[in-house]
Amino acid sequence: MAKRSVKKARHSRPAAADEPAAARAETGRGRPFWLGVLVTAALLIPLGVAGVLIASSDDDPAPAEQASTEAEIESEAEAFRRQTQVRDKEQVKELTDRMRETTGELAPTLDGLAKTLPPGEEGLGPPAQASEVQDWRRAVRAADEYFAESVSGETGTNVARGGFAAALDALTESTETYALALEQPPAARRELFERARAQRDLAVRSWSVAATQLDAINIATGYGHQHVYLGGAEASGGFGADPVPEGTGSEDAEHEDE
Repeated sequence: MAKRSVKKARHSRPAAADEPAAARAETGRGRPFWLGVLVTAALLIPLGVAGVLIASSDDDPAPAEQASTEAEIESEAEAFRRQTQVRDKEQVKELTDRMRETTGELAPTLDGLAKTLPPGEEGLGPPAQASEVQDWRRAVRAADEYFAESVSGETGTNVARGGFAAALDALTESTETYALALEQPPAARRELFERARAQRDLAVRSWSVAATQLDAINIATGYGHQHVYLGGAEASGGFGADPVPEGTGSEDAEHEDE
């Protein structure tokens, strides 16, 4: 029985010894496969990274192109600023000329109102004729038509325009109230006349504020001091022009001094 066991053991050893060989054979067959995977990865990964870098570079503008774009934007902005400055200067000149003409056109109205409603006083003077009041109303309405169309400009110019428009609106109300007073019996006129006086004073004060703003924007745009005030502004609670001569500080005056 011992000899048979030894023989069986001997016969079984070659089978056991063949297992490492089979494992080695299997391992040997897998090595080319993994080498191929590594080689493929080594080739594809750099290509992928390069593709990402190329795509990123395509999204970002070149430095020269970006600088050119920025220069173009800056040039357009500078051109727009110059256009705005030219437009504002033209608007200031137009508004100044127009309001200077308007002060002359309104002089008969203000003088007529002052005879009945003396600025800075409480008493009443003699009333005007109805036909004369109609002339006042037409003059003020004609002056106010200039502001019927809204014109947009720089803030300073818009403020001046708004002030003059408000002044003419108040003066329109004053002449309308005055005309209404004339339609009443003499004993019932005083209250309406006093209301017309208050509206006239408000108009003159508003005009003085607008004229001061107009003076400031004329200086800023190179025209120098420009005084476009209504008469009797101080008596009505407003203020008049400063003592500086007109044109002082203008660009033309500075060039003459040079």
